[in-house]
Amino acid sequence: MDPRHLVQLATILEQGSISQASRHLHLTQPTLTHNMQTLEMHVGGKLFERSRFGVRSTPLGEMLAREGRAIARRLKDAAEASARHRSGLRATVRLGSGPLVGAALLPGLSEALLHQYPHIALTVQSDRPHLLVDQLVDGRHDLVIAPSWLDRPPPGIERFLLVQDDLGVYCGATHPLAAGGRLESDTSEGSGWISLGTASPFDQHVREMLAEAGVGMPRTEITVLGEAFMLLRILAQGRHLSVLPHFPMRLLQAHFPIVELKLPVQPRARPIYLWCRANLLEDPAFVAMKDSILGYAEQVAAVGGTEA
Repeated sequence: MDPRHLVQLATILEQGSISQASRHLHLTQPTLTHNMQTLEMHVGGKLFERSRFGVRSTPLGEMLAREGRAIARRLKDAAEASARHRSGLRATVRLGSGPLVGAALLPGLSEALLHQYPHIALTVQSDRPHLLVDQLVDGRHDLVIAPSWLDRPPPGIERFLLVQDDLGVYCGATHPLAAGGRLESDTSEGSGWISLGTASPFDQHVREMLAEAGVGMPRTEITVLGEAFMLLRILAQGRHLSVLPHFPMRLLQAHFPIVELKLPVQPRARPIYLWCRANLLEDPAFVAMKDSILGYAEQVAAVGGTEA
């Protein structure tokens, strides 16, 4: 099986037709058609169906196209690494982070890392924690900063405690509950909520904490996926409540008119971890960088919410 054919299959399905894909790939249509026939012969099944509206993948075709997209990503990563090498940058660290902790921690952390390691380049991506860990397993990141919902990390992945954190309930400074500063079952009734993610593995912990505080099923009016700034701007308008982690909020509250509400129950723990691929820990330089990140986070947490 030629891996180039998998990349071509992924392109056909993304472009919606062989003619569009041939222009995108700079191949003739007969060549591309022949390559797909060869791939179908190798795998023993149809990859897509043709119609007047274009092509539609079969289950087999979609499965192989997923591998083709992964190969294309690796080729793109290799090209970018080569370009950075030619420009004098000898190493790239790919760092993924949850949206809130990224917005709070990464501006100062990236500056500290580039000062300490002037020959590296950073690639930073914000996403939902469970997706970031999946991407780390797939080799798309070197490091991930995110909370954990797993008893143990996946095979080939290590994690280190970055910050011992827990959850709080927040609202804008003009919200009706802000003046009293407390969340009670009767006062929160009818309030709209903002959720940071949907179908998250953390949802159960949030529901349990609110239930203990006497809050029934929260009425989620807005769900924000993988974006911290938008959530905080909406929350600051004073019409919603949201359950958010304490550590990043201590760093971000100075920039937004947001108030934390006291809870009648103990907050749920949600420690934040630094995740990495285990094979990278064989490199002493990478271990030193990992220790630098852990040390920076410890320093920031120690000063009580002011970035060092």
